[in-house]
Amino acid sequence: MDRWVGIDEFVAVAICGSFTGAADQLNTSVAQVSRRVKALEATLGYQLLNRTTRKLSLTTEGNVFLSHAKHLQHVLDDATSALRQRDAEPAGKIKITAPVMYGEQYIMPLINQFMSIYPNIQVDMELNNNQLDLIEQGFDFAIRLGNLKDSSLRARLLAHRQTLVCAAPSYLTNAPKLNTLEDLEQHYCLLGKSSVWRFVKQGKETHFNAKGRLRCNSGWALVDAAIQGLGLVQLPHYYVEEAISSNALVEVLDQFKPESEGIWAVYPPRRYLPTSVRELLEFLAKGLAVP
Repeated sequence: MDRWVGIDEFVAVAICGSFTGAADQLNTSVAQVSRRVKALEATLGYQLLNRTTRKLSLTTEGNVFLSHAKHLQHVLDDATSALRQRDAEPAGKIKITAPVMYGEQYIMPLINQFMSIYPNIQVDMELNNNQLDLIEQGFDFAIRLGNLKDSSLRARLLAHRQTLVCAAPSYLTNAPKLNTLEDLEQHYCLLGKSSVWRFVKQGKETHFNAKGRLRCNSGWALVDAAIQGLGLVQLPHYYVEEAISSNALVEVLDQFKPESEGIWAVYPPRRYLPTSVRELLEFLAKGLAVP
């Protein structure tokens, strides 16, 4: 097992960019991290890090070895997971990333419940609307919404989301007729990051280039604008379902609503998922499932 000595320390230094950061991450001393990395370099016969008083960087050999070292970590994790009983109580740290709004409103309440059931679980959640590199940043899985791009990641479908077009009754009372997609040309549309609205017409997906006088990258701000009668909005159901229930908004053009999209957990390709991750994915799937 001497060949494994220093691999965790080297990967942590490479990711953190410092021996101090690596020591904090591994809950050990800087001296211990330095000793183990030097031992690894001696075993390999190559210098992996350039060390100066001001800067730490990977050598050419260090860059080559880093991706393989991360793979070795996953292989060892998988071997360890394979030995565990499948009914073992979940324990340990789970690192996750999710979109900000959906993570706040839907994922974190379920994770908090999961942690209440399993007191030995620790969770490190990063809410971020950017798609982060799961392997590079050490995430166990990510929550992603909509159609997935082709990738080497594995995916677990947790639930579906449905996109709806809504407006306030006060807006519809004084607005032009709205029976067809062509009628949208006569209406104010409240725009998010994209101006392209998706529909299905006669069994085929079609797009409409929406126009309006308000653009905002916040779904909640668009919901508020719609409730105040400023125009039509197209958003996933979880933004507007409460307003629809209270009659603050009315769904329109429902005969043209697009196909539902997936809400996914994506994770690096590993043969064995740790018990804690597998159980949390099951818990999320049950909690998010649409009745």
